Amino acid sequence: MSRKKPKFSVKAIKVSNNEQEFYLAAISVKKLFSMTAVTRAEENNETGYQRNLAPGRVKRISEYLNGGSIIPGSLILSSNEKKSVFDEKTSELTLSNKESSLLVIDGQHRLYGAYQSEVDVVIPVCIFYGLDKTTEVQYFLDINGNQIGVPKTLRLELEKFTAEEESDEYLLKTLFDELDENPLSPLCGKMARTKSVSGKISHVAFQSAIKPILDKAPFKGFDVKQKKKVIINFLRAVESILQEIFDDSKKVSNAAFFQAVLGAFIDICQIAYTRSGGYKKENFEDVLSTLEKINWTNHAGTNKAAIKSLTEDIKHAITEKSKVSDELF
Repeated sequence: MSRKKPKFSVKAIKVSNNEQEFYLAAISVKKLFSMTAVTRAEENNETGYQRNLAPGRVKRISEYLNGGSIIPGSLILSSNEKKSVFDEKTSELTLSNKESSLLVIDGQHRLYGAYQSEVDVVIPVCIFYGLDKTTEVQYFLDINGNQIGVPKTLRLELEKFTAEEESDEYLLKTLFDELDENPLSPLCGKMARTKSVSGKISHVAFQSAIKPILDKAPFKGFDVKQKKKVIINFLRAVESILQEIFDDSKKVSNAAFFQAVLGAFIDICQIAYTRSGGYKKENFEDVLSTLEKINWTNHAGTNKAAIKSLTEDIKHAITEKSKVSDELF
């Protein structure tokens, strides 16, 4: 029976910054795991800290790694040894092989996710020596307190680099780009790609409005070129009607209004086709002309309830006109 070696060495890079030294290395997570602790409490490292973890997040990381992906971000660790043992000639850092000899300052979810994965991941680490508890806690607060999550609209913008053709995500990016770049689009230059901007349509508002109509007739039966054309014809008609009602068309790029009017898009398409046989701008204008009868003072909110309320009023207005037209025949 082989005994666990008390020490082992890894290739490392020594970094000196502001009178503070740390070491960058890469270590097998199966070897690293037993050496780490999330707190300095004497508990079993494999089962004692689950209350500190988000199990769902750990599972997602594990599955992500099982799929062959990597997570290059370093774990931030603090050694319980006061001084490092580093060979300048060989660039080797000697580490203790003792349980809980390294405190995890940042990266516990990556550590647990990697450990629970089916592969023995080599994970990058940044190791400090000689830190007191106050400094460790301060590093933890600094790292986690100053981290800023990726805004949702930016994340959706970046998904264009990973979306597969024929997927809904790819179609959504294509339509977003079309509305933002086509000079005929009322939203040309009024789409916010990386963050929410007042008076512009972000990816979040756009997807909330467009995604529900992708699998509904007649829109789902159009090819991409037709989808682009119909959406632009529709928005041009909306812009024209808004100009008549308010003497300006600013609402067309208002996120709440955009979601509300797209909520009635399928109904409007069906009425336009039944009445006029097509989806031209003037066909949509005919259906939308009745929006002037809506009491707009009742629709100033921007939350989901307010958007839904306006959608229902738009649907009611267009269907009432349709009923009147039917009665004439």
